[in-house]
Amino acid sequence: MNAIKDQAVSKNKQLLLNIVLHAIEQVNFAIRNLNKRSTIGMLMQCEDTLTDLLPIVKMIADDDVNFESVYSQMSIALSAAQIGGEPMEIEL
Repeated sequence: MNAIKDQAVSKNKQLLLNIVLHAIEQVNFAIRNLNKRSTIGMLMQCEDTLTDLLPIVKMIADDDVNFESVYSQMSIALSAAQIGGEPMEIEL
């Protein structure tokens, strides 16, 4: 019975990793667009992407400490975008 439970835990961890990797990919795409072409539209896209994905990454980071740095980087990137700075891309 434990082998089945271990497989489920492993699949859940892989799913969480895939979700975080997808969030990083989407956020980095928006950040790159903003940094290349700093327009109001790109700023809105970047802020929207970060605002939408930040709570999801926060829930995952609360459950798995390995993703806290991703949440922190995304929070810093959102703050940078909101004050007119140049947000840095997110790394795992």
